[in-house]
Amino acid sequence: MRKNGGGRARPAGAAGTHPPACPTLGVWRRCDPGDIAPATVAEVERAVVGAALLLHHPRWPDALRGDPAATVAAAVDVLRRHPPGTAAADLAMSGLLVHAARGNAAAALVLAHGLAALARRHPRPGELLDRAARWAPRWPRRSPMPHARG
Repeated sequence: MRKNGGGRARPAGAAGTHPPACPTLGVWRRCDPGDIAPATVAEVERAVVGAALLLHHPRWPDALRGDPAATVAAAVDVLRRHPPGTAAADLAMSGLLVHAARGNAAAALVLAHGLAALARRHPRPGELLDRAARWAPRWPRRSPMPHARG
């Protein structure tokens, strides 16, 4: 992952207000995608790289070098082994946020899945489910494939 300048994230809210910044490794679950400034993505990226020793996964070194596929693979495995909201999940999901914010659809889809999984454990899941829907890529819907005759 690349290192860039710092910045602040704005949680969803009224335009023109200046709400407090989201904690760096919690941006993925607390902020809407459109409210995360590029400088905040860089700040999250630095936090992920700085906490690299906390996540032991065979694909994590490649993820830290900027490989989105490795980040997705590590995050999927982490989500299977660690409940969303744990430190390991926050680290993996933050890695996904960096790639999702830069346009990687697979990272956005797994990030949305992580938010939905966290929502299932949350007393008020609506906001997290709404945020998951905003992260999920908008795949074009196609009609079902016709049945093969044979």
